[in-house]
Amino acid sequence: MRLACFLLTLATGSAPAQGLAGRTGILLKASIAGHALILHEVFLNGAGPYRMLIDTGNASSIVRPEVARRLNLKAAYAVEQASVAGVRRVPVAILDEVRTGSVADKSVEAMIGDVFQPGVDGVLGQSWLVRHDYLLDYRNRRIELDGSATGSGLRVPLRSPDGLPVVAASIDGRARELVVDSGSSAIVLYEPALDGALGAQLNANSGGVPAQKCTVRFALPGTRDRLMDAVRIDVRGLGPGLLPASAFASVFVSNHEGFVEFSR
Repeated sequence: MRLACFLLTLATGSAPAQGLAGRTGILLKASIAGHALILHEVFLNGAGPYRMLIDTGNASSIVRPEVARRLNLKAAYAVEQASVAGVRRVPVAILDEVRTGSVADKSVEAMIGDVFQPGVDGVLGQSWLVRHDYLLDYRNRRIELDGSATGSGLRVPLRSPDGLPVVAASIDGRARELVVDSGSSAIVLYEPALDGALGAQLNANSGGVPAQKCTVRFALPGTRDRLMDAVRIDVRGLGPGLLPASAFASVFVSNHEGFVEFSR
């Protein structure tokens, strides 16, 4: 079964592993829609440009069905996709090439399906991102591929189960693991609701589900607690909760050296 963390909103070419320090990365201009970073100049199989949302919490990438038809993409296989709305079987194609700026990657997996965010043609998830070290720079509205960490933020060890970027954190004084998710607007906790909290609706690519709105005390290792918006969803089997990347000025993920650097 394929676990996927999709875009969530609350309604109410690989680089070598050596010599990474001091690298000059490839800067890509992005726009911000709500909490999400969007690349506007992405070419799929030589066609485009397409607008692609960056989703670090998605194990795969996604193209809308109409884009797949335009590219004459055929499903290579299907996977069972587990999300907050349940489990469903989705077709998966292999993109011959994904190119943006001077970066071109071959044989990139992409699910064929709908995307909740309007105005985008698809999602670039970990089937593309995991090949690179990358900086999500919210303050300057850009993405940098295969550069160096800023060195000014908090560095936390990276775990990558299922290819997703997972870090250790504390929620209300309890140790937790959270996926660093650029597709989420709040901390998401997969646990039963508490009495007396506000109800909410959580919308995702796979559908809407009831959730519970709350505020939690959040901390990364070695830092003080800060209050953050969160939602609880009473589902099982989706793995770690979600940490919104947009809660920080920038997030650098080093897949080669195994760390995440958070800057505020």
